[in-house]
Amino acid sequence: MNPILTEIFSGVWLIDGERSAAYASMILSLLKGERISQEDSSLVRQRNHPFVISSSGRQTQIQKLSDENFAGSSTAVIPIRSEILKYDQPCGPRGSQSILQDIKMADKHPDIGSILLIVDSPGGQVTGTDLLADAIRDAEKPVVAYIEGMAASAAYWIISGADKIIASSDLDRIGSIGTMLMAQDLQPALEKLGVKFHEVYASLSTDKNNDFNQVLSGNYDAYRSNVLDVINSKFLSTVRANRSKLDEVTLSGKVYFAREAIALGLIDEIGSLTEAIATATFLAEEKKIKSSNHQSLNPEPMKINISWKAIQNFFKMDPATLDSQELTDERVQQINDQLATVTARNEEIEALLETEKSAHAKTLADFEALKNEDAASETVARKAADKISGGEHDVVFSHDRIADSFLS
Repeated sequence: MNPILTEIFSGVWLIDGERSAAYASMILSLLKGERISQEDSSLVRQRNHPFVISSSGRQTQIQKLSDENFAGSSTAVIPIRSEILKYDQPCGPRGSQSILQDIKMADKHPDIGSILLIVDSPGGQVTGTDLLADAIRDAEKPVVAYIEGMAASAAYWIISGADKIIASSDLDRIGSIGTMLMAQDLQPALEKLGVKFHEVYASLSTDKNNDFNQVLSGNYDAYRSNVLDVINSKFLSTVRANRSKLDEVTLSGKVYFAREAIALGLIDEIGSLTEAIATATFLAEEKKIKSSNHQSLNPEPMKINISWKAIQNFFKMDPATLDSQELTDERVQQINDQLATVTARNEEIEALLETEKSAHAKTLADFEALKNEDAASETVARKAADKISGGEHDVVFSHDRIADSFLS
């Protein structure tokens, strides 16, 4: 049987409703005994193979993720397309377990700086979704998710922990945050074909299949509360934790076009694949700089705690004359030498200021002494401009004239 149909008949799904409705034709063909071809799915498998983009100077190479060495700054590209099942389909998309291994391999590889997820999926089955989402969220390397069409339900759960989520178009659709069960009761149709059904349970298995059998009888409450609500609760709590600016209105299962998805906090921006790769590379370089700042490369003169761009601005470095933006050991030493020169100059200026402060203090002391010495004496003012009205004679205090003379 087709693997997707097997899962439809037996499991809980995190999938967009429009895609799930399309499975009706597959089920109808199956009931008619028609062969469901999987030949076209081979193209889907080819498009789901991961690869690595590595750049060195002006040269760009495309290599297999399984290769041992990559040149220059490298980004692992891992597709997540079509319906997401736990295991690989024989002639179709790779399963979440294989994608999980791709993520771990890329995250551990010393020559890979970032991970780019190419996403076009309506969602998939529950099993394995949370583990893949956790691996993306916990990756040490920066992860950028690039949506090419749709990121719905399980697909959105998986990418919600990425460092940046970018859509390719205004028409990309994002969301469908919710949990559902599709239950097809084929028993009546098969009974018409002469098939008889017998279910026999062990004596103590009184609750076995009870919730699901109630669904087939038209009572959905028990399955909803005991299964769907439990899964959905974890789905929502994970998305809330991963997307701090998410609007709660998005958690009801609705799907949004990209522009509205940005406003609601589901994604970050709209851009091209080239821009998504550039973003992944930038985040990798930024992480490398932050890592260098926290390492004790040359701790004796001074520790560097600011970004390379801020350092360039501070020392008025011309980016055009620099070979790269990497904060190497040699550059750190150059910066420390410049900082040492600046520190020495500051100390020299502070010494001069102290000398000036001492001279100023002595001047103020001399001035106060002169004021105290002449405070009691008075003379008759001889210049009309200096006269101050006071009693019988117009007088001016002598210390004012002395002070004027001293300050002049």
